[in-house]
Amino acid sequence: MTQENLNASLILKQNDLFDPLVVDWVIVTLNLISGEVIGLVGIIANAVTIVVFCKLGFYDSVDVTLTALAISDIGSLVSLQFYNIMTNPWLSSVQLPFEASEVVVLMSMYPHVYFIRVSGLITAFAAFERCVCVVLPLKVKTIFSCKRSILIILIIFFISISNVVAPYYFFYFDWIFSPERNSTILRMSLRENWHSGIGLSFMINDVFIQYSTFAVLITCTVITSVSLNKNAAWKKSISKGDLQKVETKISSKEVKVARMLSLVSVTFVVCLLPLSATITAVGVVKDMAVGGPYFQVARICNSVSFLTETVSSSMNGFIYYKMSSKYRKTCKMLFVRGS
Repeated sequence: MTQENLNASLILKQNDLFDPLVVDWVIVTLNLISGEVIGLVGIIANAVTIVVFCKLGFYDSVDVTLTALAISDIGSLVSLQFYNIMTNPWLSSVQLPFEASEVVVLMSMYPHVYFIRVSGLITAFAAFERCVCVVLPLKVKTIFSCKRSILIILIIFFISISNVVAPYYFFYFDWIFSPERNSTILRMSLRENWHSGIGLSFMINDVFIQYSTFAVLITCTVITSVSLNKNAAWKKSISKGDLQKVETKISSKEVKVARMLSLVSVTFVVCLLPLSATITAVGVVKDMAVGGPYFQVARICNSVSFLTETVSSSMNGFIYYKMSSKYRKTCKMLFVRGS
């Protein structure tokens, strides 16, 4: 694909449903203002989460998993913060030595894709772990240990690199002369066979893996909720004296952790589903692609989706604080000492 064709493909048609100026203000409001503020709070909250779990010690596999989730969430938020800054409409009027909307794709967008995929897989693993804990409470310690959890998480971080292999192979930076600026600027170039490679990567990573992650999260959350309700009904069906004589199926601690992770799973699915739906729609409906008549619609959907992603990566620490007394106590001690 020649650079002339690439330039031509980036020329927007004027028959969009929404005024581009209105769309620009929507993006500034949702991403540059709201997204940056929420993202900054989320980065701090996730950093606090890492410190809290380090203070608690990694005696339980779930602590290892949630610490890894906080690390990936920080990576997701930092990369998205940079993306919001570089793609804001106000920056288009600034003469930079590079094309910001293209350079940010490799420097920020795909790193964000990597970390959000890692977060999804770690959340799915945590949901599956708690599901097993609720369904098979007496065997969970033999199935999941801290060492095994660390190994699985390291594998997740490693194999998730496959999500960005194709983009970093087919897209690359190059210094290209710009007639509009009468100067050479850094832009993103495409290899000749990029379309087939990116198309295959899209089907595997953006469709199969992402929706499979949603399926695992929903399935495990439903099974966990049903099992917890059955356990609660079982406890009510026997007397207090009998309950003390028999070994309870699930400890109260495990019930609290399971409910907390179920909320984390639901939050992830609700907040990530809009972007997945938008990406799928853009891949199927060509008119929503760059230059299409519905491109401004896609821009608005992306803006809303990036904001919900920011919320998802930012609020886990607040969920832990609300639902975990141990986390809340350690967090309070941390700030009391700090003051």
